[in-house]
Amino acid sequence: MPDDAIYLDRTGPHAVLRLNRPDKRNALNLGMWQRMIELLAEAEADPSVRVLIVTGEGPAFAAGADIDEMKAVFDDPKSADTIAEITYQSQKALHRFPKPTIAMIRGACVGGGCGIALCCDLRFADNSAKLGITPGKLGLVYSLADTKRLVDAVGASTAKDILYTGRIVHADEAKALGLLDRLVADDALEAEVQAFADQVCAASQYSAEATKKIAQMILDGAADDTSETRALFVDAFSGDDFREGFEAFTAKRTPDFNKH
Repeated sequence: MPDDAIYLDRTGPHAVLRLNRPDKRNALNLGMWQRMIELLAEAEADPSVRVLIVTGEGPAFAAGADIDEMKAVFDDPKSADTIAEITYQSQKALHRFPKPTIAMIRGACVGGGCGIALCCDLRFADNSAKLGITPGKLGLVYSLADTKRLVDAVGASTAKDILYTGRIVHADEAKALGLLDRLVADDALEAEVQAFADQVCAASQYSAEATKKIAQMILDGAADDTSETRALFVDAFSGDDFREGFEAFTAKRTPDFNKH
């Protein structure tokens, strides 16, 4: 295992972005946020990567921001703007990552950790997961971009419940609220994530990336087709994936979208 506090682990078509400060419950410092931007750019540029999984080493996903760095704001109030900008850009890079993303969550997933999980397309967890967003307990304010992702996941009233109280939400309630998409037994989480990622990788990458783009447009407020979305639809008919999918369908075989 690398010593880096955050690193990218590639295994075939899966890339795993690993938060790697288990002794600090993967608390996030500015160096990790900055490195995340670089690693996401690497994964995006690698054509062999079809799915990105985000997880934490050890028993926690991420316990939030590194409290030692937050102390610096008292000495230099302007540093708050630096923190805000770097975390905004890194979360935006993950949220807008063009390939499918899955958060694999064990243990604490709090504050910035929960923010990272909400940037992913899907959140899979085991029963040890504990999620929370706690600015209300620190006298801080959740950003609009972060708040929108929470509202998109759970609805406005539930988002207010979570943010007003700063309470920790255990796995079963998190699943019921929509914070989690799948909840599995503690010893089955990695296998469940890998199996789902394999399903995504076996399907058309063109379809997955176009679907993700269109879904995000809807979340951003689009209500009807544009020239861009029409092009995604029309261009698919002349693409290699449709040719393979059509030929496989007529031949009654499984399509192989990875051969081109």
